[in-house]
Amino acid sequence: MRSILLTLLLLPCALFAETELSQPSGEVILKISGNLKVSNVDGEAHFDRQMIEKLVTKTIVTANHVVSKSTRYEGPVLADLLNQLGAEGDTVIVTALDDYSAEIKRSDIEKYGVLLATHENGKMLTIDDRGPFFIVFPFDEYQKIRSDLYYSMSVWQISTLEIE
Repeated sequence: MRSILLTLLLLPCALFAETELSQPSGEVILKISGNLKVSNVDGEAHFDRQMIEKLVTKTIVTANHVVSKSTRYEGPVLADLLNQLGAEGDTVIVTALDDYSAEIKRSDIEKYGVLLATHENGKMLTIDDRGPFFIVFPFDEYQKIRSDLYYSMSVWQISTLEIE
């Protein structure tokens, strides 16, 4: 009984902690806007490098339209990040620094475990080399997504995400 009572008392604290997003202290390298429940700057979620580095990361080893041999990519799972922000919507519009943009269905993001890659073969992605972020699909794992449609969604030099 005591443990149940303690759990009930701590539950609001746990829920509150999950809905907060710290303020960026360094240069903002990613802005996420649109239908979000969790934000830190005027209804948007702004991230600096330090905040991104605190996120749980995964790895995808795959070739793509940029590299012909299987390459190791690491970064946050995009679906996990969107869920942490309470993002609601069926589409994510990904925009690069050069204003190239692509729409990705939320269902594809979740189905394929799409990464917001920050590293390639252990090296941090820079603006000169597809960074600071690169959308990575597991092309080696799913033959059916090896197409111009999915390659066009593999945006690099990402600066913003908009949830619709």
